[in-house]
Amino acid sequence: MEEKKVEDDGKKSEEKKETKEETTPPPPPPPQEIVLKVYMHCEGCARKVRRCLKGFQGVEDVMTDCKSNKVVVKGEKADPLKVLERVQRKSHKQVELLSPIPKPPSTAEDKKPEENEKPKSDEKKEEPQVIMVVLKVHMHCEACAQGIKKRIQRMK
Repeated sequence: MEEKKVEDDGKKSEEKKETKEETTPPPPPPPQEIVLKVYMHCEGCARKVRRCLKGFQGVEDVMTDCKSNKVVVKGEKADPLKVLERVQRKSHKQVELLSPIPKPPSTAEDKKPEENEKPKSDEKKEEPQVIMVVLKVHMHCEACAQGIKKRIQRMK
């Protein structure tokens, strides 16, 4: 009879453990991480990216790393494509989404714009007049100045 009591006590303790586990709510899932690749050559560029995302809807935390050119955005309700578009618009830099990988657009939508394109007729192009422009631009480092110079020289 003593053996039965010991077995019963073992079963009761197991049942108590199971009910304790069920009553404690599971911890909330960690916020979704969005990883972007943005070329940032100095802390000024990184600060610019952080500031443009700080007040954005759904963004809880922003971490930048200049050396690896990565930006990690934490937020449960943040939309990766909207975050990417915001950084591109505000920083004027090429931004690449590393994770989560976006779903590819449907092929039917891609074909429609191609069909609508009409060949442009070749017209005589006149040489543009030479115009001198003075720009007042805030640059936080020499690399910023070189980047602006490079973009201007690429213009036609």
